[in-house]
Amino acid sequence: MAQSPKSFERLSLVLEQIADSEVPDAISLVRDQRAGARLSHQSKPLAGMLQDLEPDELMWLDMVLCVRIQQSGREAAWRRFAESAYRDFVPFYR
Repeated sequence: MAQSPKSFERLSLVLEQIADSEVPDAISLVRDQRAGARLSHQSKPLAGMLQDLEPDELMWLDMVLCVRIQQSGREAAWRRFAESAYRDFVPFYR
């Protein structure tokens, strides 16, 4: 069974909504969502997008955002990681 390209595209759109300067706040929001905290979408538009993600997608987003901070200024490097990690960590969708 192939992975859904729509899911990766959707996650990529979430990444594109996050400016480099907002990555630390985005990591906090992702971790809060993974912990089950209720997020207010009025305060952060990203919070609304996170509510629709599955736990494995949130884990992927957390990893990619952390790599993005480490690879600041090297967009191609963290994007390659994002694609590779998606194949490894987000299960197949039916």
